[in-house]
Amino acid sequence: MPVPDITYFGEKPEGGGIQYGEVRQIIDEQRKLLILKGRIDTLLIGQIDQLCLTNDDGNLKVYSPFPLTVLTLLSIETLGHIINDIDKIKEANDYEQSKAIVTPVYQLMDTKLSYKPSKDFYKSFEKLHGKDDKKSIKKYSDVIHKYQRNTFNHGYQSRGVFLTETINQAITIDNESGCLYINPYSFWELYKTTQDYVFEQILNSKRKEWRQNALKYFQRLIS
Repeated sequence: MPVPDITYFGEKPEGGGIQYGEVRQIIDEQRKLLILKGRIDTLLIGQIDQLCLTNDDGNLKVYSPFPLTVLTLLSIETLGHIINDIDKIKEANDYEQSKAIVTPVYQLMDTKLSYKPSKDFYKSFEKLHGKDDKKSIKKYSDVIHKYQRNTFNHGYQSRGVFLTETINQAITIDNESGCLYINPYSFWELYKTTQDYVFEQILNSKRKEWRQNALKYFQRLIS
């Protein structure tokens, strides 16, 4: 029990905070999942949303597109831990565990990210990154994982996915340039919509596998 009982866990659906000790006493599965959602809504969504607040004049209070994108990628991985069977992923993947965790979430966010890149994209991508790197890209989502998530986390630089607020959609694929463009604010909103969908499916038992994996995630948090 590495986290003390008196440590804050999150917010209850009816309001008010709840500590780890109280959470560990919960038996009802639905209650566990509602408490999990309250934790995510409070400590993840609620706090990251602060980077999107605007003043009365419509301008952002804090202009932080890079940190917002990093935190969106963190959120995607968190949701991946909730919906996936992590033990199976660890057994099946020695070196690509994080990619296996996030790929289903990217595909929920935008189905085109599950597609194999076009020949034009591969050709342009190879000019930028070389043949060896091209072999590791099986889906467009792999580009985000390897050339944004990884390079952001290990050097704070994106090498194959670039941020811009000039596009209306969250994600644009540029086949001629061999890269992707992300609008950081639309990307965050897309993630939130996806998370809402996932929890609706979980709480209403529409995706039983997700529900069971979410309960496993909950147990890992409190163990």
